[in-house]
Amino acid sequence: MFEYQLKESTRRRSIAIKVTDNGIIVYAPKGLEKKWLHEWLMSKHSWVLAQQQKVPAVPVVQTPWHSQTLLVFGETYACFFGPEYPSKLCHSNRIVHVCVINPDDTKACRAALLSLLRIELESYVMGVLPVLAEKMDAQVSQVKFREYKSRWGSCTSNRALAFNTLLIGAKPSYIDYVIIHELAHCHVLAHNPEFWQLVFKYYGEYKDVVKWFREKGATLFITKEV
Repeated sequence: MFEYQLKESTRRRSIAIKVTDNGIIVYAPKGLEKKWLHEWLMSKHSWVLAQQQKVPAVPVVQTPWHSQTLLVFGETYACFFGPEYPSKLCHSNRIVHVCVINPDDTKACRAALLSLLRIELESYVMGVLPVLAEKMDAQVSQVKFREYKSRWGSCTSNRALAFNTLLIGAKPSYIDYVIIHELAHCHVLAHNPEFWQLVFKYYGEYKDVVKWFREKGATLFITKEV
């Protein structure tokens, strides 16, 4: 028998099983006889195993202060923390130096690293965005850079854009897609056919990039477990 988390509700009238990368959740009406529920779940054992095999493995997020590596523009860079050098990305040698007084203080390491990555991403985006904005006839009121938990960019109704600092780990062409995506929102806020037609006009292979972010985007995250 498989392990599962049971969630009961007085509003529910039927049983449902949800298989996720964090485990199995069973939804059932409150007060349902446990023996009957156990037997019913046993009958679904083969189905649950099949669904578990379909669940993609959770990508391992980055821990640069332990692994001493970091993704930058889709490439693996060596990453070092310490007071010896100023914070700097050296693209020719693929090395990241992060200046921190105590390299064992992972909270300080993470904060200093994100600050450096934000500056690097801002430099790239602000070099590309004006050209794309002019091409797409998109008027942008503001651009911000910050870390997000579950989005790569955003666009408000007054055309203020924001980009996830962790985008710096993606290939430049993938970052370009996110920029185009948000600039398209300057014309169409909804993800409707008109919006995707506009994205396609300026990034024909957008479906491949959307799939990559959905399946592998989490590999760009940097752990917060410090």
